[in-house]
Amino acid sequence: MDWHKLKIAYLHGRPGPHHVSKALAQSIGAEFHFIDEFARWHDLPLPAWKRYVRWMQNAWHFPYEDFDVIFLDGPHVWPPIGKLLRRIHTPLIPRLANETMYFLYSGYLSGWKANLMKYAFAHYDAFIAAGQMEARLAKAVLGEKCPPVFTTIEGEGIPDEKVENTRPKKDFSSPIVLLIAHGVSGWRTFYKGLDLWMATLERVAARLPHIKGWVVGHWDPAEIQRLFQLYPRAPVEFLGPLSDIQPILQKAGLYLHLGRGDAFPNAVLEAMAAGLPAIVSEWTGTAEVVAQVWPEGVVPLSVEKATEAVVRYFSLTETEKRLLSEKSATLIREKYRLSQAIAAFQSAFAEALKVVGLL
Repeated sequence: MDWHKLKIAYLHGRPGPHHVSKALAQSIGAEFHFIDEFARWHDLPLPAWKRYVRWMQNAWHFPYEDFDVIFLDGPHVWPPIGKLLRRIHTPLIPRLANETMYFLYSGYLSGWKANLMKYAFAHYDAFIAAGQMEARLAKAVLGEKCPPVFTTIEGEGIPDEKVENTRPKKDFSSPIVLLIAHGVSGWRTFYKGLDLWMATLERVAARLPHIKGWVVGHWDPAEIQRLFQLYPRAPVEFLGPLSDIQPILQKAGLYLHLGRGDAFPNAVLEAMAAGLPAIVSEWTGTAEVVAQVWPEGVVPLSVEKATEAVVRYFSLTETEKRLLSEKSATLIREKYRLSQAIAAFQSAFAEALKVVGLL
């Protein structure tokens, strides 16, 4: 069967999919559906019991039989549960590109809910992982019950026109450490490692008083206040959301992302495309990208180790920084364009279809 002739559903969250996920789904001709199309819950502040009831409503009413295969933006509990309850055989293939597997692996999610998730995830037909980290986590969390995993080496991707229009970085004297991350509080702070980031900037500033930190993105004011109470000497400014980050990338001196399971944050790739060297935690999916430029730029989830890496970077000569900048921009230009990510995804999707008997 020609996979281009298959009828494919794409289930995604609200208000809509990430632009990269959207491009990937469009590339396989998928039909878009909200994950909570029949009983809305995804963007509503519902009590837990009501959310679980709506999971089951979606599981019971979604028309699995109308499609040859269902592609999902991230693993969710209700699709495989509904498939099992209704004895339906439509293959389910989620893209692993969020925090879920790391949260299960690290114990952030535990108890009966974690067990339910693992049971459901083991009944997917195949996974498409956005990078090596997600593939390793799926296998570690689910063990022998893990469905076949196909990895898109390129993970995410930067739109080709953005890569072509990015100006090369010229000034390497900036003392600004940058993070682009959106959230509110709670699990998003944990996921994006904002607490580790603040703690690291506080320690770095004790050794390099001229260093400053910028955070671009929306965060709850109460959460910002809480973080400053914990790290009162962190020289950090929250700039809020910005529509154009290119001027910020040009002004910054280093990109620092200490994510806990952040699958493949595109902001790291955008920074590198602009020639801004990056330091990331080993539990950030883009570690596999950063390591190709500067292995020392990949650090454990440790404030001490992150501090040492940042101090080490700012001790480099301008020539050494320029070399890292050029290597970063060249790597993204050559391997991490959106067109390349789409091609890699289509290849992985085709392999997954072979496993489920549709090719």
